[in-house]
Amino acid sequence: MGKRGNGEGTIYYSEKLKRWVGQFTAGVKADGKINRKTVYGKTRKEVAEKIIKKQNEVNNETFIDKDNVTLKEIIEAVINEQFKANIIAETTYLRKQETAKIIYNMPIANMPIQKIKVQDLNNVLTSITDYANSVISKVYELLSATFNKAILINKISKNPFATKGAIVKPKSIKQDKKIEALTIEEQKAFINELNSKDYLYKDIFKLAIYTGMRIGEILALSKENIDLDNNLIYIKKTLTKDINGKIKLGETTKTYSGTREIPITDFIKNIFINNKNEGMLFTENGKLIAPSTINSHFKRICKNANIRVIDTKKKKITKKGTIEVNLKSSNVNTHMLRHTYATRCIEAGISAVVLQRLLGHQNIQITLNTYTSIFNKFKEDEIKKVNNYLMQF
Repeated sequence: MGKRGNGEGTIYYSEKLKRWVGQFTAGVKADGKINRKTVYGKTRKEVAEKIIKKQNEVNNETFIDKDNVTLKEIIEAVINEQFKANIIAETTYLRKQETAKIIYNMPIANMPIQKIKVQDLNNVLTSITDYANSVISKVYELLSATFNKAILINKISKNPFATKGAIVKPKSIKQDKKIEALTIEEQKAFINELNSKDYLYKDIFKLAIYTGMRIGEILALSKENIDLDNNLIYIKKTLTKDINGKIKLGETTKTYSGTREIPITDFIKNIFINNKNEGMLFTENGKLIAPSTINSHFKRICKNANIRVIDTKKKKITKKGTIEVNLKSSNVNTHMLRHTYATRCIEAGISAVVLQRLLGHQNIQITLNTYTSIFNKFKEDEIKKVNNYLMQF
C-alpha cells in the first residue's frame, strides 16, 4: 500500500487490477457508517488528483454519489409528491400520469438518471413528433422537472434542460388544432333548433353560448353563485375528476384566474329566474351531470339542425354477421360554444383584456394566442371597411 499524501486519502497499487487504486471518505451513510469511495487510475498521480477533486466536492457539498435510481422512479416521486402536497389537483394528477406513460415507453425510462446523456434525451424527444405540440410540451416540462428533482435529491449535479440549446424541444408533424367556433349562420341555426323543441339541457347550452363559461363551470353552479340584484354570476368552482376518473365537484375553478364574475345579460336572465333549485342549479336525480353527457346531446341537436353533419360508418352485429352501416353525426363538441362566444365578442369589438377576464384565462397572452386568427381576421375586415370608405373620395 502506498503512502497517503496531504489530502490524497489512501492510494495503493493493485496487482490484481494492474491499476492504481485510491480511497476517500464521502461523509457517512444513512446507517451511520463511513461512506468510503474508490477511484482508479493508470498512475498514482492520476488517482491522487481524482481524490483531491472528489474531496473538494464533498467539502463543497457538490459530491454526487453513484446511484441506480431510474428516471421513471424520480418521475413517479415528482408527480406523487406534488399530489400529496396538494400542489396539483386530481385532474392534473391524472393528466401528468398520462404524460408520464409516454416517457415510460421510452428506452431511457428505466435507465439510471446519472447515465442519461444529452444525446439520449434529444433522441427520445425527436421520436415523439407524431404527438400534438401540446403533448410534446408536457413531456418536455415533466422531463425538465424530473431532472430538477434529481439535483435536489443529490443524484445529479446539472440539469441539461437548464443549458440553453442543449435539449431541443421538437415540433409536431401535426398541424395545431384550429379554434373551431360556430359561424353566425350556424349559431342562428343552433339557437332556432334549441328553441324549436323542449330539449333536455337547453339552459346549459344557452349559458355556454351566451357567457363563454366552460361546461364544467356551468354544471358546478349553485344558487349562491347567482346575484340577480347586481346581475352577476360568481364562478368559483368547476366539475373535475377524482383520482379514479369519476366526476366530482371541485373546490376551485380550472385555474386561479378562472374564479371570476360574469354579467347576467337579458339573453340568460330568465334561466336563473325560472330555476327553482335551492342547491346545485343543474343535476339529474340529485346527481352531478357528466360533461360527456352534455357533449352527446349537443351533437344530437347540431345533427338535427344540420350543422357540420358528416357520414360515419359503424359496425352492427346481425344474425347474418357483422355489417357496416352508414350513419350521420355532427362533427362538433361543446367547447365550440365557448369559442363561439369568444369569436362573437371579438367581432363585436371587445378588447383582448376584457375577453381574457370574461373567459378566465391566466394571462392576456393565452387569449391572444388562442384567438390569434380571429383577431387578425377581424382586423383585416375592419381595414377593408376603411379602404372601402376611403375609395369614395
